[in-house]
Amino acid sequence: MPKDKWFYKKSRKFTLSSKLLTLCVMLCGGILFCWLFYPNIANSGPYLNSAHGNTIYGVKRSATGFPADYTQGNCAHCHEQHAGIGGSEPAPNTGGASGPDKFLLFDENHTSQTVNFCFDCHTSVGSYQSGGISLNRSYSYNFGGNTNAGSYDSNILAAFSHTVVTGSSHHLPDIVSQALGKTMYDADGVAWSLPANINPCDACHNPHIAQRNKNTPYDAAKSAISRPSDHNNKWGDDLTERMNAAYADYQAPYWYGSTTAYEPANNTTANGSNLPNYVRLCTDCHNDLNTINSTNPRLPGTPRAIRKLSWKTASAVVTADGHGALNGGINYARSPYVNGGYRTLSCLDCHEPHGSPTNIDLIRSSVNGVSISVPNTSDASWQSFCFSACHVRATHNSSKPGCAGCHYHGGGRGGF
Repeated sequence: MPKDKWFYKKSRKFTLSSKLLTLCVMLCGGILFCWLFYPNIANSGPYLNSAHGNTIYGVKRSATGFPADYTQGNCAHCHEQHAGIGGSEPAPNTGGASGPDKFLLFDENHTSQTVNFCFDCHTSVGSYQSGGISLNRSYSYNFGGNTNAGSYDSNILAAFSHTVVTGSSHHLPDIVSQALGKTMYDADGVAWSLPANINPCDACHNPHIAQRNKNTPYDAAKSAISRPSDHNNKWGDDLTERMNAAYADYQAPYWYGSTTAYEPANNTTANGSNLPNYVRLCTDCHNDLNTINSTNPRLPGTPRAIRKLSWKTASAVVTADGHGALNGGINYARSPYVNGGYRTLSCLDCHEPHGSPTNIDLIRSSVNGVSISVPNTSDASWQSFCFSACHVRATHNSSKPGCAGCHYHGGGRGGF
């Protein structure tokens, strides 16, 4: 082949390759530009439908630097794409000489029970969130109706801060050491795992898809939770993932102060068709297969292994839990429960998922429409709880050393 033809073909290929490369760069640059500066016109996807990505009440950091501001819900409010914005790092500047924070977050991911990236916004004091977060109160408040002063935590950081004197909190360091980066098993014996370096809050929430269901009106389809074993999907948003789909015998407890309205929506729906199947969520970790060694300072008897349980059916390790199976039916029942009736309860009928401001063992400040006080492990505390919320004291012979001697998770008679 003549040299000039060979050179022509080579140069032509080089020119076409250069044009293709230039086109790809321009396309990617255009997509990145639109993503950063015009998120409201991007194609709708899981993040834009999430609570964080919502352009009306989504995430919006109070100081983001250059450009002057980002649209509410923009990724840059949590992630600094080059470990900084516009050549500098807006507050808080925590990377320093050590380099960028994990996942290009604007602050440290997680270091302790109360130092956590999520708490930079999900708090009321010193929050970097300039608007949108206003409903992160206790479950008893949002989905139970107890608005009495002192009965609820007003933000997520407060809910996780009960570690010294009163109340109780889910212990984030134990989620890091006992669940993240480990091989765990769900209640069906199926293995699952999560990366070791993610935020412990991510075990039950996926920040890129979680929605806000405490709106007006309550919307069960807008789920904020994901099962640890299925992190990339919301849990409870589908009808097949509700309490009534798994347990036809579910009965919702009363809304606080009412005998006609029920949790979680303060309406007449009582069969759990509007309630995520929290049993299935919680038993990804809390079942008869996983051994979880707790160091939680507010869990009585720690350090110790958390009791294993099997909510609905007996296993080789433990008997079926009384509040899941209720062999023989309910005894000494208070309304809306009926003596002799078979009822499967939801974990959150009695427990707070994040923290309880006044009670041990994450026990809610109100259960079945009435206020509850369980500040310690005394029998008086347990009787006050059981006989106020769900059972009638006058007909029960409490001849044992204490309620907790028979009634505990995995004990066959229900309890805690």
